[in-house]
Amino acid sequence: MDGFDGRKKKKKNEVIADNTLIKFLTKFGHVIMLNIAWFICCIPVVTIGSATTSLYYAMIKNVRRDRGYPMVEFFTSFKRTIFSGSAITLVAGTWIFMLYHLKVIAKDISGDMGIFMDGMYTALMIVTAGILVYLFPVLSRFVMKTTAMAKLSFVMAIRFLPYTVLILVAAAIMAWLIFYHLPLPTVLFIPGVMCYASTYLIEPVMKKYMPKPKEDEEDAWYYQ
Repeated sequence: MDGFDGRKKKKKNEVIADNTLIKFLTKFGHVIMLNIAWFICCIPVVTIGSATTSLYYAMIKNVRRDRGYPMVEFFTSFKRTIFSGSAITLVAGTWIFMLYHLKVIAKDISGDMGIFMDGMYTALMIVTAGILVYLFPVLSRFVMKTTAMAKLSFVMAIRFLPYTVLILVAAAIMAWLIFYHLPLPTVLFIPGVMCYASTYLIEPVMKKYMPKPKEDEEDAWYYQ
């Protein structure tokens, strides 16, 4: 009898292990699909903001919360945020380009003034990157004016500074690895993995600023 129970338990464990592996492979496949969609939608450059917003939205709703279908959620968000995301991309891109240009000029200035200005522009670029870490997730979840979203993202970046630094460092390492050490095709899945991992840091921050779902709201996936 003990032998029969042992074999039954072993078989049950094998089934659980198989289901876990299948679930992992399915989710990883969804991550790759979303990453490829993000990469293609980033090609026009001006759509980077909307593509990144949609990647985060589909990653949290489908891959993390098992709601809907990956491509459906991605392109639903993409169509909804195409104009606001593109506007943010243009403004942020112009701002970062200007800061970089000023930083280059500052390097040619000798003395303490040149060092101070170089450091100031570098700091502004880092602050901007910190805001962008939260701005696209905020765009995916909230409906408000762009200026209000930028202010909220700035508050998030400062209030949860350790999370912000961790995500920025991880993103810098990811870019460094892709451009200098890893085969170029890894760009088709590594950013997606990075986005998936970052949801575990960003979602607790988002919940701090979201109203709790109402009692009659049956499927509040965003608050799970």
